[in-house]
Amino acid sequence: MSLLDVIFPIQCPGCGQWDTPLCDACGENIGPPVDVSASLPHLSRVQSDGTEISLFPVWALSSYEDTREIIRAWKNQPSDALDAAIGTRVARAVAGTADTLASRTLDVVPVPSRPARYRRDTYIAGTIADSVARGIAAGAAAPLTVRSRDLFMPRRGRQRGRSRRERRQRDAVHTYPSPSGLSILLVDDVATTGATLEACWRALADHEVLGAVCVSAVIPSSEFADLRSRPLNLE
Repeated sequence: MSLLDVIFPIQCPGCGQWDTPLCDACGENIGPPVDVSASLPHLSRVQSDGTEISLFPVWALSSYEDTREIIRAWKNQPSDALDAAIGTRVARAVAGTADTLASRTLDVVPVPSRPARYRRDTYIAGTIADSVARGIAAGAAAPLTVRSRDLFMPRRGRQRGRSRRERRQRDAVHTYPSPSGLSILLVDDVATTGATLEACWRALADHEVLGAVCVSAVIPSSEFADLRSRPLNLE
């Protein structure tokens, strides 16, 4: 338990219920993965026949409309209680995907953030990546190596308040030295336009990006609910 968890009363950031870091009702919003790649314009590419395809699939576990306050609270201050509560939900949501990855080695890689998040221990993408790796590994029926690892250097600049054009013009993403040919699943907290995921994909040119998992996507709740029945499939 962190010091902040002791000083401040524990309550669900989604609804305010006391004595729980995440109530069951709010936690239920984090559920089965949904393919949202078609809603992320920065990942869209036009083929020669005029049709659009995505660079890679992106799966979200919730609509940002439903989990906004939870994610904001999680990013604003360190909380072991939220790490555990949300991490358990995330691991459970992706556990059923392991069978599609039999006999593979998978590297689960969080997207980079600003240096301040690392210093303040609010780099939640890293916590999410650990949970995703744990969930996939726990659900594996066949031999499967899953590693949560940092490949990206901290990133300069900020996303908040920037236009889509400005987001595209941010500094490039840089990686630490690593062996080539890794099979990578990217992880982020919120998918908005796909700009950060695209930058990561460009930086990982020597690797295979299988897709990305995000806790939430900026998609209307009603639209997200219509997509709920689509399972996560990494093949």
